[in-house]
Amino acid sequence: MKKKLKNIQMDQMINSLQKVLSHRDKIGYYAARNYRILNDSLIEYQNFKNSLIAKYGTTDVDSDGKELQTISIKVGSQNFDDFLKELEPFNNIEHEVELMIAKYEDAIGCLSGEEILAIDWMLED
Repeated sequence: MKKKLKNIQMDQMINSLQKVLSHRDKIGYYAARNYRILNDSLIEYQNFKNSLIAKYGTTDVDSDGKELQTISIKVGSQNFDDFLKELEPFNNIEHEVELMIAKYEDAIGCLSGEEILAIDWMLED
């Protein structure tokens, strides 16, 4: 099914698919295909978002205080509002993507209620 979606929506959809990617059934197959389609559509957005995280974030540290190779930005941190402000115009850019839609009956007995709610956008009657 072709849908016109904003970058922020697709980013959230990718995150929701994480819970079901390991399934070895139709749901896992549909999730993997949709993950790839969404991820391909978001390459530039994710690169820009990551550059802003590098700009406004801080180097992560482990429990011993040793610096890690990663950078993150935490909600409520000093630079978080600037990060959001600079990312905002890119959140609302729309793309048309063709997603695979599964039937709710395919999810019954395969997914928990929590997993069904997470990928509700990918299911239909």
